[in-house]
Amino acid sequence: MKKLTFLASALFLGAAISFTSCGKDDEDNGPGGNGGGDLSGEVSGTLEAGTYLITSDIIVPEGQELRLQPGVILAFDGDGLSPETSPEITVFGSLISEGTEANPVMFTVPEDRRDVSNAFEGFWGGIQGMATAEAIVLRHTIVEYTGAPARQSDSYDAGDPRYAILTSSPSTVFIFDHSTLRNIADDGIRPDGGARIAIVHSTFYNCGETGGEGLNAKDGTTGDIAYNLFYGVATNGSKPAGEGDGVPQTEINTYNNTFINCGFRRVQAGRGGSINYEQGAKGKVYNNLIVNCRFGLRLRGDRLPDTLNIPYDYQHYYANDPVDEDNFWPSTDVDANGNRLTREKPNDIIQVDPMFVNYSVSTNKTQGVPPSGADFRLQSNAPGANAGYTGFSPYRSSLSAGGVTVTVPGPSSFIGAFGTN
Repeated sequence: MKKLTFLASALFLGAAISFTSCGKDDEDNGPGGNGGGDLSGEVSGTLEAGTYLITSDIIVPEGQELRLQPGVILAFDGDGLSPETSPEITVFGSLISEGTEANPVMFTVPEDRRDVSNAFEGFWGGIQGMATAEAIVLRHTIVEYTGAPARQSDSYDAGDPRYAILTSSPSTVFIFDHSTLRNIADDGIRPDGGARIAIVHSTFYNCGETGGEGLNAKDGTTGDIAYNLFYGVATNGSKPAGEGDGVPQTEINTYNNTFINCGFRRVQAGRGGSINYEQGAKGKVYNNLIVNCRFGLRLRGDRLPDTLNIPYDYQHYYANDPVDEDNFWPSTDVDANGNRLTREKPNDIIQVDPMFVNYSVSTNKTQGVPPSGADFRLQSNAPGANAGYTGFSPYRSSLSAGGVTVTVPGPSSFIGAFGTN
């Protein structure tokens, strides 16, 4: 392993790039002086703005950190056909991605393949957080075109599509803030062994070809999902669940999110929708705007969540299709005694146009990509503009890792993710 230090070009005002990279033949595999180049093997330190081509797995070693500055583009040059030909970034330490609104970080593919026609090709293997990973922090970051086949492991059967982002430990800090996850083959964010999460102010769209959630959280995951847009997700926008030994219990608050066109690419009958709690999970569910989704809030009777600890109300439901309207509270979600697990609540808003600033609720419900110019804020006189519930707090008021602290916003007096214009 060699320590590589490169001087940046004048564009970066002489700042240094310092990181560690080990290739298979122990040759220098780091970026050149323009803040770009090829990466392979073990990588840590700081990457300056530039495009880095990745043709084989890169690894952040245990106890070390890889920090990505604004304008970094990691272009994974895979074919989506096998684990060996579809590289991933494997995180045993910490991955800190700090883009800006004007200059985000991108986890993507070479530019000539960044087309929605390739949305579900799964050219690369995603961000795979191992049990020792301390943190995965993504701020103003785009993750796209991932989902390539996996090797056999504790998290995957051989050949399964890899999740865009995996965590494997309840002690891992995972932050997804002002970021975008789009055009992926299966699940987006998958805390398979748990994590401490804050998923806020972010956008998920066109996630999953014939299945897959925006978030699919398993045992040990705790935190908040708030102020996000889930658009055209194959199954559910968000699914907190258990499946393990229940220690710690999955507890995720889901509030002030907007869900549109979710659930319609799910092949299996009776699956898909917007928000789905199951298998011992709990959390507060308030102020969500659910438009043209296959199902509304679900508490699965066949995979029973902790129903006594899932308070919910103040949702706004709207559907063009009478079938979807009938499924705002699915009749199939019943307990062992046949009792309905979800029902209309006193403060729900039902079948009233949400009055987006610039989006028609008559848009085809199977559309997975938001139309150009769409604005999901509410008009000032929208029914949900002052209809939210503020009488609770986030699971955590803030979450910190890698020198980054994200404040988790509390609930707002409006319904949905964006408030009024």
